[in-house]
Amino acid sequence: MKSDLDYANQAADSKQSGYKKELGFWTVVFLATGGILGPAVGFTPVSVLALAGPSGILSWIIAFLLIMAVAMAYVELGTMWPKAGGVAYYPAKSSGPIVGVMNAWGSFVGYALAVPSIVVAFVEYLSYWFPGLYKGGTLTTTGIVSAIAVTVVIFWINTLRIRYMGQLNNIFTVLTIVGLVVVSVVLLTHMHPSNFHQFHGFVPFGTSGLFLAISATIYGYGGFRQPIDYAEEVKDPGKTIPKAVFLTMIITLIIYFLESLSYLGAINWKGIGVQAGNWSGLSSLAYPFVSIGHGIGLPIIGLIAMITMLIASFKDGYIYFGGASRVGYSLSYYDGYLPKVFTNMTKNGIPLPSVLLVLVVSSLYIILLPSFSSLFPLVASALLLSYAPGPLSLAIFRTKYPHEPRPYVLPAYKILAPFAFVISTLMIYWSGWASVHILIPSVFIGLLLLFFYRKHSRITQDDWRRGLWLPIFQIILMGLSYIGSKNFGGHNLIPSPWDTVVVGIVALVFYYWGLSSGLKWQEHDTFTESPSAGAVTR
Repeated sequence: MKSDLDYANQAADSKQSGYKKELGFWTVVFLATGGILGPAVGFTPVSVLALAGPSGILSWIIAFLLIMAVAMAYVELGTMWPKAGGVAYYPAKSSGPIVGVMNAWGSFVGYALAVPSIVVAFVEYLSYWFPGLYKGGTLTTTGIVSAIAVTVVIFWINTLRIRYMGQLNNIFTVLTIVGLVVVSVVLLTHMHPSNFHQFHGFVPFGTSGLFLAISATIYGYGGFRQPIDYAEEVKDPGKTIPKAVFLTMIITLIIYFLESLSYLGAINWKGIGVQAGNWSGLSSLAYPFVSIGHGIGLPIIGLIAMITMLIASFKDGYIYFGGASRVGYSLSYYDGYLPKVFTNMTKNGIPLPSVLLVLVVSSLYIILLPSFSSLFPLVASALLLSYAPGPLSLAIFRTKYPHEPRPYVLPAYKILAPFAFVISTLMIYWSGWASVHILIPSVFIGLLLLFFYRKHSRITQDDWRRGLWLPIFQIILMGLSYIGSKNFGGHNLIPSPWDTVVVGIVALVFYYWGLSSGLKWQEHDTFTESPSAGAVTR
């Protein structure tokens, strides 16, 4: 356990960086829960039924068990060294500048893309009442202007003191939870037990359908990392973050499972306009909960659901906006990959230059890709690319810093760390070729940041040698995505489920290569400050 002196040192670090430690336990819980329950709550619980039929409800439980290893690995990192935008910090410290810059850039791209995708989803939901905002699968000019206006409002929220943003988020997250529970409970009162077995049984698409549903549901838990990104602003992070993340995962599991279960039981095939037993046809519903509301003769349920989706999308927007700005700050303050100007803070403890950068990037992407369907797969892949190095960093730090205080310790890390790395890799692969072939090359663009970095720190031959595993890993992963199962957009040279087996084995090989490289890089570590003592220099 951490001593009072350790917590005092954390507080001093926060003061040095300029962040305000104002986030208490329930605010952190709602921050993480709000990050998970975003625009996807309106369609993913139904998508799993379209992919796997009734057995899709089990995918939430299986995905929960898989993602927990990844989540708790980040909890150990985030409580050992609470850093704003820590996802961009840990791999740089564990594996050197090559791994650090590729991971950090991928993280920033993912977070920066998340904001416009969420805002576009918000406007698409809004178009239910204002059709002129959305037409032909994309936002209209009016829709784009509206989306940018919403982004500006989100920007303004992120300039407020973190305490005020946290209080606002508490309200919106509670409203989201209440709305989803009300809709689900009402649907449960219109249960048709025959829906669970009448149409081709409980598992109509076999294990392959259930597997596809798992690959979809596992993304639903992705927002668990918000407490890690806001760690420097959390009161007593060593005690708060582990409990908050665990409780968040339980809350979201219950809500997602309840949504899918209630929707499944309440389906009135004729009422929603889908042929009886045509599970795949559920994916054609533009507003699934509006359709089910009409199907059970209670349109008010659809209205409550739509309002809930709007609230869920809006709060998700400012949460990810804040996360993106803190990753940008970390890129500059801890890693030195961006100019020093991005370390500037307001008196309220807000990294304003980084917040402005996110506003500009988000607005540009809204203009370039004004469709949620075109943005979301890219967002998912970009965020997932930054998940894999975390468990690897944990294993390296266990060897390099065995006596560093750890408020939370991942049990059996020699098993769970590689397992978490494999799961993170599979999540990237499952996002599909359409996303992977765009995102991985874009991450390589991040290597251009090394030209700026070299002006301040010398990159050695050893840095390149010890960091080579990550670019090779990503290139091979892209190749596997190309030749993999048609279920994920590949050419089916490796059909399902063997594609997943192959990707898992390859991931294990690269985990141990990355672990070996990281430990050897640590032997020549030229960082001159303790990782728990503010900015890192070389």
